[in-house]
Amino acid sequence: MEIPAQRFPEGLGRLRGGPAGHPTAPDRQATQGPANLIVMMLLLCATVAFALAVPAIKSGVFDALSTDDAMRLVEVRDLIAGQGWFDLMQYRLDPPGMLMHWSRIVDAPLAGLILLLRPLMGAARAEAVTLILWPTLLFGAALLLVAAMAGRMVDGVNRRGAQVAAIVLAALAVPSLIHFRAGAIDHHNAQMVLMLCFLFLVSGMERSCTSACLAGLSATLSLAIGLEMLPAIAATCVAVCGLLVWRGKPVALPAAVFGATLTLSSGLLAVLLLPPHSLGAPVCDAFGGPFLLLIAGGGISLIVIAGLDYRFSSLTTRLVAAASTGAVLLAAFFKLFPGCIASPYATVDALVTSVWLEHVAETMSFQTVWQLVPEKIPGFYGFPLLTLVVAAIAMARTTPRFQFRWIAAFVTLAALLGIGMWEMRGVAAATIVAAPIFAASLASLWFGRGHDRKLLIAALVASPASFAAAGLLARPLIDAIVKPEKTMVVQDALSSCRAMSTVAPLAELARGRVMAPIDLGPAILAATDHSVFAAPYHRNSDGNLAMLQVMMAAPGAARKILADRQVDYVVICAGSLEQADFVRMAPDGLAARLGRGEVPEFLEPIELHPAGELRAWRVRLSNGLAASHPPR
Repeated sequence: MEIPAQRFPEGLGRLRGGPAGHPTAPDRQATQGPANLIVMMLLLCATVAFALAVPAIKSGVFDALSTDDAMRLVEVRDLIAGQGWFDLMQYRLDPPGMLMHWSRIVDAPLAGLILLLRPLMGAARAEAVTLILWPTLLFGAALLLVAAMAGRMVDGVNRRGAQVAAIVLAALAVPSLIHFRAGAIDHHNAQMVLMLCFLFLVSGMERSCTSACLAGLSATLSLAIGLEMLPAIAATCVAVCGLLVWRGKPVALPAAVFGATLTLSSGLLAVLLLPPHSLGAPVCDAFGGPFLLLIAGGGISLIVIAGLDYRFSSLTTRLVAAASTGAVLLAAFFKLFPGCIASPYATVDALVTSVWLEHVAETMSFQTVWQLVPEKIPGFYGFPLLTLVVAAIAMARTTPRFQFRWIAAFVTLAALLGIGMWEMRGVAAATIVAAPIFAASLASLWFGRGHDRKLLIAALVASPASFAAAGLLARPLIDAIVKPEKTMVVQDALSSCRAMSTVAPLAELARGRVMAPIDLGPAILAATDHSVFAAPYHRNSDGNLAMLQVMMAAPGAARKILADRQVDYVVICAGSLEQADFVRMAPDGLAARLGRGEVPEFLEPIELHPAGELRAWRVRLSNGLAASHPPR
């Protein structure tokens, strides 16, 4: 990240000197601030990274992988093994394969690290080191960005105290830290870092075309990885448009540069990431034609508004231009891609939704969390909400020079919290983005010197970790008030057979097609050469539905589905919540019968070593054992 020298007073760098260009006595002492700040960030990053790595050290980093982490590792291995850059098919998922909606942007650096380390330590250790190194590097980048963001937003002498407080708040951002633990390689941590980068750069774009350009690039990179941050980025882009409409010529050039970068970088990324035939396809759950239209069209709109203002400078001209270009862009989007208005989960089968999707933690809404685990509401939502309140006060009191960066920060955080109300996955990004905003808000409201200690104490008292602890301590009172009818049960990866070590015994079997519960799919793909039908992805509705039908069907009907799908093995996890659901929903279904030891004649038990909670059977057809179908 390149920051012009004249902008350093707003970031991590140099402090103002005395009248003759030499530091005053207090400032001589303060010149050591940046170096001390970097040392603090490094120590804090190392401490938090080690704390987050403890579970991985205890059980092994491969067993610390979530289902998405395991699937990402599978994709990276396939890329290293020679699968095409544009080929996002996962051929071992729901054979003959399913097209994934993920991006190669995260695959590339992971593959690069593994290839770099492999000659030095072998393939397995290279993967293990990469699984630890990647999230640690991203967490370090996040700490750097929250400090820079807090420093840029503060107009006063409490800048260094705000930076320290922001770092501490980010290190205690409980909902966010799960995405920086050892093994976290899916894509959420990269998106959070890019979101912080985007907000930092946008806040400095009024007087820096370089910041405007890099802000546009960070936005398109985030959206090319995934669309989770789309509402927040869109809200911030609207704020940029509002800045251009309100101020006109003074900000026309950086706004036009921002718009041009959005347009050009989105087009370039589309060429680099997508096969040519898919550019216009109505893909509504990933970077593609529909959202390429919005990103590039939004950038062109900013260029048009800035260009018209250059020739006909007036507020009315800018308002008309913004309204006209926005209306044309939205009309084109709704006309060309009407299906993208619906939820990305609209195509998921109702049975799959009820059995799986409604129980995925990161897709739960605020209402669902309130019904199941109300004691976690303060830890998830308390800190971002408090930050919005103090940020609104600070925004009202700030000088005009700093007003836009506060507006951009407030709008971005509000949008992220809105995402979190719809799906809990937005809470993690909202919490870490709130860290520099909260610290800067308090620093701006406390005037004069000597508030560094107060800022640090306030950061500790009002941190996300404090909110989470308060919610857990108040659980008896919350339960008495809310009286939740249901509770959310969380299983660890080992007891639910989601860990790679628990499914590793299946690797001893001849390659074949495995019918196993949804959450076992990624681990089986990562630990074995088998193909699976079910995995926790909304695009895989066909394979997930087939698995549910088999597990819940009577033996005769299950046999027909297994034969039609040419399945070689049936696998269940005896102690998992999924198995309990199968028993509850279909007590006479195949999974329930297998759990009771009632094995139909078309299944042959397989002895696994060690078995643990995992159970496996080989499928036998009328003419003998089912033939194996080696995956592509």
